Amino acid sequence: MWQVKFASHKTQLLNVSRSGAALRLKFNGDTLAPQDEVEVLGVIYDSSLTFRTHIEWLARVASGKLTSLRRMSWLLNSKELEILYKAQVCSSLDYACLAWGGTANKHLAPLDKVQVRAVRIIKDNNAGQEPHLTTLQH
Repeated sequence: MWQVKFASHKTQLLNVSRSGAALRLKFNGDTLAPQDEVEVLGVIYDSSLTFRTHIEWLARVASGKLTSLRRMSWLLNSKELEILYKAQVCSSLDYACLAWGGTANKHLAPLDKVQVRAVRIIKDNNAGQEPHLTTLQH
């Protein structure tokens, strides 16, 4: 009916289960090997759904952007830094947060550290006034 063809070499298997039973799945005659992690639309899923790898990756990306923001802090006032933070860093952190946002707080800790660092960068440029940033909801 649909005449859709799938490429088995592009297909990945992620076994999300509490039992350690090995899952054997054949797709178009090829046996799919279970993966520990699978990336789908920029989100890294792991077999235990902790999203630890994804959150660590997000924290590294956001940290790099914060380094650039800190280097520009002598050129910009705190309001401009806050706008850049929200546009460049928050937008990265918010992407697909409905998928990974419900994970345990201990896995979200790297993102909290990023946000504390951002507040420090913006606050240092604002003569001690607190920036208007909303905390990550988790």
